Amino acid sequence: MLNLLQKFQLKTMIKEYDIRQSQVIHTWPAGAIIDLPEVSLIMLCHDDSPNDWGLDKNSKDNPNEKIIIKDNRLAEAFKVEHFIMPPALNGTNNLTAWSIRFPRAQYCPQCGLIHMINKDSGQQLRPGDNKKYDQAVAAFYCTICFNNQIGMGPKLVPMRFIIATEEGFIDDFPWDWYVHKNKPEERNKGHNLFYQSKGGSASLHDINIESRRVSDNTLVDRSHLGEIFGQEIFTESSPAHGHYLNYVNGYMPKPWKGWYNNNTFISELISDIPSPNNIMNGEDISAEAKRKFPRTIQKGAGNVIFPIVYSGILLPKSTYEQQCPPNVQQIIETQILSLKDNMPDMYQEYSNDQWRDFFSEQANNNPNHSLNKLGYQVVEINAFIRNHFGGNSSDQFINKATQLRRQEFKAFVGNISNDQSIWFKKSEEAGLKYNDILKDKIFDQVILLEKLSALKIYRGFTRIKPLMSEELVFADNADSLDINQLKEFERIQDARKNPVHTREIPAVEVRGEGIFLKFNNQKLNEWSKIYPEARLKTINYNLNQTNLDFNQNTQLINKRYLFLHTFSHILLKELSEDCGYSLSSLSEIIYCSRDDESGTTDEMNGILIYTTTSDSEGSLGGLVEKGSPEYFSSIIKKGVDKARWCSSDPLCISADHGQGFMGLNLAACYSCVLLPETSCEKMNKYLDRAAVIGTLNMPSMGLF
Repeated sequence: MLNLLQKFQLKTMIKEYDIRQSQVIHTWPAGAIIDLPEVSLIMLCHDDSPNDWGLDKNSKDNPNEKIIIKDNRLAEAFKVEHFIMPPALNGTNNLTAWSIRFPRAQYCPQCGLIHMINKDSGQQLRPGDNKKYDQAVAAFYCTICFNNQIGMGPKLVPMRFIIATEEGFIDDFPWDWYVHKNKPEERNKGHNLFYQSKGGSASLHDINIESRRVSDNTLVDRSHLGEIFGQEIFTESSPAHGHYLNYVNGYMPKPWKGWYNNNTFISELISDIPSPNNIMNGEDISAEAKRKFPRTIQKGAGNVIFPIVYSGILLPKSTYEQQCPPNVQQIIETQILSLKDNMPDMYQEYSNDQWRDFFSEQANNNPNHSLNKLGYQVVEINAFIRNHFGGNSSDQFINKATQLRRQEFKAFVGNISNDQSIWFKKSEEAGLKYNDILKDKIFDQVILLEKLSALKIYRGFTRIKPLMSEELVFADNADSLDINQLKEFERIQDARKNPVHTREIPAVEVRGEGIFLKFNNQKLNEWSKIYPEARLKTINYNLNQTNLDFNQNTQLINKRYLFLHTFSHILLKELSEDCGYSLSSLSEIIYCSRDDESGTTDEMNGILIYTTTSDSEGSLGGLVEKGSPEYFSSIIKKGVDKARWCSSDPLCISADHGQGFMGLNLAACYSCVLLPETSCEKMNKYLDRAAVIGTLNMPSMGLF
C-alpha cells in the first residue's frame, strides 16, 4: 500500500486547484486524467489507501471522519453498506482526493530527451527549493539541460499520446517498442529516446522519435508518428516478439489503482486474447481483436473515460418496503466474502442463483444460522433472500432498475408529503386544474417537489465508447448474463480498487427541487392506438441493429415512452427560458412501464423534471413556482407551439427512417428537441416530435 506522501494531494477546495465534490463524481472521478498547468495526473480510487477519504471512527469531534450517506433502498440495489462523499476542505480537516502522475513519459522541449518518471521521482527535491516535486505539484526539470549555476532549466512536458483498450486498460504509448519496430532486437536495451519535431506542419509525419545509444549517441533507429493511430500496429506480429500483447506478456496496467513498484503501475491479465488466426476478419481487424488490443488516443480526448453515474432519488423510508433489511444483507455479504476468501476454488464463481439456493438451504435447515437469530420468520427470511439475489439472476439487474423507478413513482403520488430526516417536501395539484386550461384530460396529478434530494452514484467507467446497456449498472459477476451482456459488463471498471472488500462507493448528494407529472393512463393508451405502428417499428428496428452492432441487449421501447421522453424535452427547453435555471442544470427521469403492465397497479406514465446542480442554484424555488396551474399550462402551450416548427423542417419532421445516433430518433434534432446530454437520461435517443404535434401529413397522430 502506498505511502500517502507518494501521491498527489488534490484538495477538493484548495486555492491552487478548485475541485468541487461533484467534479470528483462527474468530471474527474477515479480513472480520469487531469491536465493541470505543467502536470498531468490520473485520479486514484477512493480506497487506494485506508482512510484516504476519511476515518471510520464515529466521533463528532473528529474532523477527518468520512462523510457517509445511508440510504437502504439504493445501497441494497448496489450491494453496498452505504455511500461515501468526496472530502471537502472545511478548514478543520486534512482530507483530500488523491492522484498520481500519468503518463510516465515526459520530454524536454529543448533537447527532446524522453524521461520516464517513476514513483520516487516526485519525492526528489526541486533544485533550489525545499519542496519535493509532488508537494509543489510541479513539473520536473530536464536533468541534461538544467543549468546548476543559475538554477534554471527547461521543464518536462508530458507526452500527449497514450494507449487504451475497450476493456479499460490504459498505458503510456510504448515508445521504445514503436521506434524499434524495424529492429526489434534493439527493444529494451535502454537506449535514449528523443522527441523531435520538424516544425514544417502540424502533421504527425513531421514528428519523429529517435533512438540513440547511451554510450556514444549514435543513431539506432528513427520512426515518424504518422502511423500511431492505426490499431493494426498493435496487432501486427514480428518474429522476435509476436504482436504487442505478446510483447507485454498479456498484461496491461490500470494506473488508477496505483503503483505496483517503483517503475510500474498495477497491471492485470488481459483475458481471452484472440489467437493469430482470429485477429483479422478479411482485410479488417476482427471485432474481438478491436476490443482486446490497445489503440492510440490523446490523453485529453473525450473517449479516455465515460463515467457511469446513476441518479437515484432519496425517498422517505415510509414510502417503500425494504426488499432486504440491512442486517440481513450484512450477514449474507459477510458470509459470502468469508467463503470466497477461505475457499475460492469452491465459491469464487458462484452465481446469484447458487447463492440464493445456498442461503435458503441454510435458513431452512440450520436453526442456529445467524439469519435465524434476527427475529424474522423463516418464510420472511426466504423472501429477503429471493429479493436480494433475484428470482432469476439473468434479468435481476433489469428488475432492480425497474423496481427503483417504481418506488420513486409511488412515493411521488403517495400520501407522504414531508420528511424531516431527508430533503423531501411536496405538495399536490389536481390534474383537473391543468386539464381545464389545456382543454384536454392529460394529467391526473402534478406534484410540486419543493425539496428533492438526488444521489449521483459513481458506479465506475468505460473507455473508448460509453456503456451501451444502462441496466448493467446494477449487474455483478454473479449474475447469469448472456454472452453479449457479459462482454459489455466486462468493460465496466469498478469505482473501487477492491470491490470485493470495499462495501461503499462514491456518491454526491444534490439538493434541489422538481416537478413531477403523472399522466392520465387512459388518455395515453388511447393515443397509442392512433400513433402509427410503423414509426415505432422504425426506431425498434434500428435499435435491434444497434444491439447487433454493439453486442448489447437493450430492451425495445414503446409508444408511451417515445411520447413521454419527447414531451419532457419540450418542457425542459421551455422551463429553462422561464424559471431562471440553465438548461444544463435541469434533468429528467422518465417513468414508463411495459405495455403488458397497462391496467395494473404497476402501470407508470410520468415525468420528473428536477434541478441537478450541487450548489445553491439547485434550490432557488424558481422551478416549483412555475409548476402552478396558471404558469405551467402556459409553459406547456408555448413549448408545444415552438415544437410545431423546426428550422430544419421539412427535413426533420419528414425523417421517417431514423436520424441521430444509429437512427434512434425520428423527428428530432438539435434545432428542436435535443438537449445537452447531461440533461437527458438516454443520451438524446428515442425522440419523435410527431408523437406530440403530429406530422405535416397526419397532425392527428400527435397527442397535442
